[in-house]
Amino acid sequence: MQKKTAGKMAAKAAEKAADMKASVKATGEKAAEKAAETKTAVKEAVEKVEEKAAEVKEEVKSEEKKVAAKAEEAKETVKKSAKKVTAKKAAEKTELVPEVFIQFQDREDVVKDVIDRAKEAYVADGHRASSIKSLQVYLKPEEAAAYYVINQKYAGKVALF
Repeated sequence: MQKKTAGKMAAKAAEKAADMKASVKATGEKAAEKAAETKTAVKEAVEKVEEKAAEVKEEVKSEEKKVAAKAEEAKETVKKSAKKVTAKKAAEKTELVPEVFIQFQDREDVVKDVIDRAKEAYVADGHRASSIKSLQVYLKPEEAAAYYVINQKYAGKVALF
């Protein structure tokens, strides 16, 4: 009896082993199918991502072109503005600057030259030309002299003719 029981047990164990082997085989096949499905799904997802990346790349290129066009417009606007400013400065520079002469007893001098001599005398006395904030010049042709006052403090005299 023990032999029959042992045989039956061995047969059952073999049958269970065969069932388990079949189950493992079926699970492996299912896993392989699932892996193939996952692989296909991943490939499709990668393709979609690559398509979307290409679309985004095209959008970026389009935006870059728009930005470049705007930048070019801005450059042109700046150039036009600079030309206007330059023209305005040129117009300001070409304003009338009168040349004033002083004549006395057959002698003549240009007032601008007298002013320049007054500034030069101020600088020759050790002052800086950039420190001049105000300048008054008094012409006395009968004395052939021009008296000046700089910054309401410093007074001097230069030859008129």
